[in-house]
Amino acid sequence: MKENIFYIVRIFFVSIVAFILQITVVNGRWPGGGSPDLLFVIVLLLVLDKGPVTAVVVGFLLGFFQDLGNASFLGMNALANSIVAYAVSRLGRDYLPDTIIFRISLFFMAYLVKSIIILNITEAFSPIRVISFFFRYSFLSALYTAVIAIFVWKLIELVSERVVRPGGGY
Repeated sequence: MKENIFYIVRIFFVSIVAFILQITVVNGRWPGGGSPDLLFVIVLLLVLDKGPVTAVVVGFLLGFFQDLGNASFLGMNALANSIVAYAVSRLGRDYLPDTIIFRISLFFMAYLVKSIIILNITEAFSPIRVISFFFRYSFLSALYTAVIAIFVWKLIELVSERVVRPGGGY
């Protein structure tokens, strides 16, 4: 039980740091007009090996946290993250192999689905505007998000691996 509390506290602090980085450093500094979504990267990495119920809860909570930065569409990221987190949890855990090519395509497609949901909400289901913004910003943002997610995923794998010393100890 104590480990679960520390895990939740760590995720909370990582989310706060990612949110601060998102609004201060990341937004607007990428070529082509797109930018990665760091909180969505956290959602993707957290739900990859979790069950669908946990994925929906994590997606909703981090999406709601992200929505606090833009109160005009409160609930938009919570809805999109919940739907996409459920899909990533099911596909990433049950159906797709654990290789880098499948993971990067899963992360890329997940962001595109999230983008379609968000664009339909923000643009009041106007097909011309949704398609225009989708091709203008979503592909680059999905690519940036997928690359950062893969980088962080591999970094977590490297850090969490145990190193066996020649004498047999850790």
